[in-house]
Amino acid sequence: MSAVFLESDVIVIGPQELNQLKQMAEQSPLRRARLCLHQDHNSLVQEMVIALFQDSYVRPHRHRDKSESFHVIEGTLAVLLFDDNGKLTRRVELSPPGSAQASLYRLSSSLWHTAVPLSSCVVFHETTSGPFSKGDTEYAEWAPNGEDHEAALEYLKRAVSSK
Repeated sequence: MSAVFLESDVIVIGPQELNQLKQMAEQSPLRRARLCLHQDHNSLVQEMVIALFQDSYVRPHRHRDKSESFHVIEGTLAVLLFDDNGKLTRRVELSPPGSAQASLYRLSSSLWHTAVPLSSCVVFHETTSGPFSKGDTEYAEWAPNGEDHEAALEYLKRAVSSK
């Protein structure tokens, strides 16, 4: 994923920054990008503005001893929650404030989850507890690892449409 740390004491995100983020995501091989609002990986609060295109795959995963929240800025996002066997247990659809759907989601346990763009591109603000350590994320063995991108997208398509 393309990631940029915005190193400033005051950060303002407006239409220009959102457009640049979407362009970064569109040009990224993974079709996603993030603007990091926190100072570095050691920050106790990790805040990011993330753009995901519909053909982006976020492998189902979980975080031990972390919480996270998403607040949708543009587009529509499905957050899928799974049990330990990969069975879908809950689907949460998020859209920007003012729509008929919820706009904010928070997870405070180590449930398996993934984020799936339902619109061509979705932009959301994520907050999670830090510091960041790659080893804190556990990826689901029962989900595609993403090496076969088409198979991964087909898996997400089936997961999104299951009840």
